Order: sequence, then structure tokens, then C-alpha cells
Amino acid sequence: MELLTTNGLCYIVDVSRDTMLVWMEDFNVYIPKTDEKNITYYHPEAIDVLKFIKKCKSEDYQNGQISEMLANRNVFATTESPLEEIQNSIDEGSHKENILTVMQTIGKTVSNVAIQEKEIHALKQVQREQSKNLQLLQEQAKVINELKQEIKALKQQQATTSVYETRKKVFTNLFRDRGKDTLTQIYLR
Repeated sequence: MELLTTNGLCYIVDVSRDTMLVWMEDFNVYIPKTDEKNITYYHPEAIDVLKFIKKCKSEDYQNGQISEMLANRNVFATTESPLEEIQNSIDEGSHKENILTVMQTIGKTVSNVAIQEKEIHALKQVQREQSKNLQLLQEQAKVINELKQEIKALKQQQATTSVYETRKKVFTNLFRDRGKDTLTQIYLR
């Protein structure tokens, strides 16, 4: 049986990391652990202690009361043995409890993997939809730019036509007015 990390205990006992760290500080003496290469590992017995603390906390017991109850239970004390000694003592312990703990951990891990696979699938679906939307937006932007160019060309054409029409009217009026003056002069002579 392997030793547990703080994250492993949080997962098994089903409490937040912050809560677990507070409990480990408050009830340090009663939580069986060992340090190896500046890393703290917890014995599987710590699960029972932490579950007991969780139960007491849910029943609104104070830390002093919980400490007293833990002291009366003759709970495994904190040690600083090498990993090999701890492993041997665990192997000599209750195999049923160890197997149960392992099975619970495996079950929760499998459950989490399934949930994560669903989340990954959903994220991939969202990504595909966003990719399609981006492609549509790019196509729409292209069409909008083409329409802007067409509008610009039509405005230029309209401006050119308008100038031409204005000049045509001016010249027509000019020649018409000149023609009247010429006719008037002919009649007057």
C-alpha cells in the first residue's frame, strides 16, 4: 500500500484543500504521517482520523472536544520513519481496510476520468462550432468589403455622370440662349 499526499486525502475524505490544511494544523498530533526528502506523506490510517474529524465538525464539535475524543481513541501518532519501515508496517496491517481504501480511490479516479472525458468532448464541440462561426464571419467580412468597393465605384460613376449631365445642360442652355440672340438680331436688322 502506498502512502498518501494531501491532495489524495482531500479527494478520499471529500473536503477542500484549505479545510484539509487547517485540520492538519489543528490535529497534527493525531494524523499519522512521515516525511521523506522534505515531502510529507500520510498513512492510510489518516483517512479514518480525518473522516472522524469531518463527522465531528458536521456535528458542531469544537476543536478541543475533537482532540479529546481523538486522544481517547488511541489513534496512531505522528512518526518520522523512513518510507520502507512505514511500508512494512502498512503491509502488516489490516489488508481489508487497505483494499477498501484502494478500491474507493480507484472508483473516484475512474469517475473523475469519465467526467473529464465528457468535458473534453464538450470543449472540442464548442471549439468546432467556434471555428465554423469564425469561418462564416470571415466570409461575411469578405462580402462586406466587396460591397463597399462596389458602392465606391457606383458613387464615382454617379459623380462622373452627374458632372457630365450638368455640363450638357449648361451647354444646351448656352447654345439655346445664343440662338435666340442671333434670331433676335436677324429680325431686328
